[in-house]
Amino acid sequence: MLSSALLAALVPYALATSSGVAVLFQNDGNWTSHAEKPSALLIQRPSTYDDALLACASYGETLLDCNKVSDFQAQLDYQAYLGNVRNDEVFWTSCNQNTSDAAQQRRFLCTNSAPHVSKVDTDYSVLPRVNTSANGTTFVGMRDHMALRFLGIPFAQPPVGRLRFKAAEPWTGSHVEATKYSAACIQSGWYDGNEYGLNPWGNSEDCLYLNVFTPEIPDTAANSSAPLKPVLFWMHGGGQVTGTGVDSTFDGASLASRSDVVVVAINYRLNIFGYLSLDDDFVPGNYATSDKIEALKWVQKYISAFGGNPNNVTIFGQSAGGGSVIDLITSPKAEGLFQGAIIMSGGRGWAQSASEAASLVAPYIEPYCNSTGVERLECLQQLSAETLLNITTQGGRWRTVIDNEYTLDIPIAQVAKGRPSINSVKLMLGFMPEEGQSLLETNLAPNVSGFTEALNTLLSTGNVAQAQVDATLQSGLWLVGNETINNGSTVYPDAYNASIDIVSDITLTCYGSQFASVGAAVGAFESMYVYSLERAYALSYYNWYDLCTFPVGQPDTPYYRCHSGDLYEVFGTYYLFDQPIRVAEDVYFTNAIQDMWGSFARTGNPNVDKAYLEARDYNSTIELFSSWKWPEFSIESPQVASIQYPESSVTTLPEQRHCSVLNPLLSS
Repeated sequence: MLSSALLAALVPYALATSSGVAVLFQNDGNWTSHAEKPSALLIQRPSTYDDALLACASYGETLLDCNKVSDFQAQLDYQAYLGNVRNDEVFWTSCNQNTSDAAQQRRFLCTNSAPHVSKVDTDYSVLPRVNTSANGTTFVGMRDHMALRFLGIPFAQPPVGRLRFKAAEPWTGSHVEATKYSAACIQSGWYDGNEYGLNPWGNSEDCLYLNVFTPEIPDTAANSSAPLKPVLFWMHGGGQVTGTGVDSTFDGASLASRSDVVVVAINYRLNIFGYLSLDDDFVPGNYATSDKIEALKWVQKYISAFGGNPNNVTIFGQSAGGGSVIDLITSPKAEGLFQGAIIMSGGRGWAQSASEAASLVAPYIEPYCNSTGVERLECLQQLSAETLLNITTQGGRWRTVIDNEYTLDIPIAQVAKGRPSINSVKLMLGFMPEEGQSLLETNLAPNVSGFTEALNTLLSTGNVAQAQVDATLQSGLWLVGNETINNGSTVYPDAYNASIDIVSDITLTCYGSQFASVGAAVGAFESMYVYSLERAYALSYYNWYDLCTFPVGQPDTPYYRCHSGDLYEVFGTYYLFDQPIRVAEDVYFTNAIQDMWGSFARTGNPNVDKAYLEARDYNSTIELFSSWKWPEFSIESPQVASIQYPESSVTTLPEQRHCSVLNPLLSS
């Protein structure tokens, strides 16, 4: 009988044919010790002992030491809960070498020596390879310590040349090397270069790629009957002008392993490349929306090969990514491509008429292409990408366009028409309490002396409009210092806090509250759950004046729960940016958020099933739900989950008196 060590040396580790492999990794949320936690592979296809040796060797691994099986008891209990293995099942391990039962067919456990991906600029060439196939296409990806990852998968033809300013066209091919990130879509700002340590992969107009993270690849050859996993389909934010799915903030390994989901993160065209509309049939706009829909079609065609269920897809996004979720909920072109949606700080969506879009950008186009129709399109297709990117900074407003194809109306108006007029979906949406602080960036200093002065500053920077300033001051609902409370007004300790509140309201909170209320009033969604996150952790590069987090070990230090302060919590990617655990509750809160997002993806309900939590040994989340339940939001009972750890509560929509003043003055 050949030794497992010899077999590992004889069989190249670089590529392993899938025979149903699951990464067994107990993600307890403590991101500082991920690399030290044990990891193993469960191979689902029953094999003889010798074949098990060969299979492990094909992964560059050996059969697991039988003395280490107990390290994976929680994961094996969960596999039994899923019905993938039996509670009393015996697996092939290294201790079976001299057994007389070697000819029996058993599932088996392999070691997993793949490294932990712990930094943004990881050298992916050292990760062992794995492959999966579907519909005539083979995808070669990688295995790491926590999950399986497939990076830089093309989902559409490169939108260059004759395809610039055209709707996305499907990618076709038979082989994909999904072993490194693609470039981000061309843009300026945070991801233009790698100044902030976010984008070592560069920018390109050829950027329509996606990344898949999964805890398991099914045994496609055996046509395994094991249930497929829910899919979480991520769309990044960035105001439609910046951002990328290759941002390691959205590395899906932690979320996939903790929540047992398949995570898909996409790029889509930005700024002028994704949104230019000249109010004709040749340059109609909405290319970014077509990208997202084409990526969802890719999911329908291929995701089962990665263990994902194409009939259980939840789209989710934050900020402008939340707006993308709204665009897809209201787009007839996206019908049937997803079943759930999560809007994180996404407002109520934005859209503009084609004529408005054209009027804002045409003066900046004419110096380069002053013809019309197809001649203008061909001229634009011949301009350099840099020239077009420069136009982005000069003028135009990069939004979805009402074109009666992708977008029928302003999103909130479309939702108000009720369920037959939008895509059938279960919805979850929510806010951060002080989003305006980070959205202000450095436009306003914390030591601003008076509220009127602050509002005038915000007026000059374009954060507020004159009518909004006038209404704010006339309402008496925003008071500063020791002024007397009256008529439900709010008293703020200083002008900076009052300013943060009004910018939060104008930018996101009132929009999001209105979206929830209008949807509930007409029964637009199959179900709806609304939240406010009461805990935040600032992104490493997005923490103005160092006020969006609290110091390590000092949880009582006042801080703002800022815009984007939920992203590390959802994706669990603190470790990729060397972020410390401030207090233990950071870990437990992150666990709970990932468990709730995963529960919503599985069932459409964020209340996590206790049997599931027990099967996974997720005790901190069991503790949270032992005395609390997240209520469904309805017009009769507009309850909102106020999420914190160790105790969450139930409240109502935020800022309603303020929003009653501001709603008539919000832009579409």
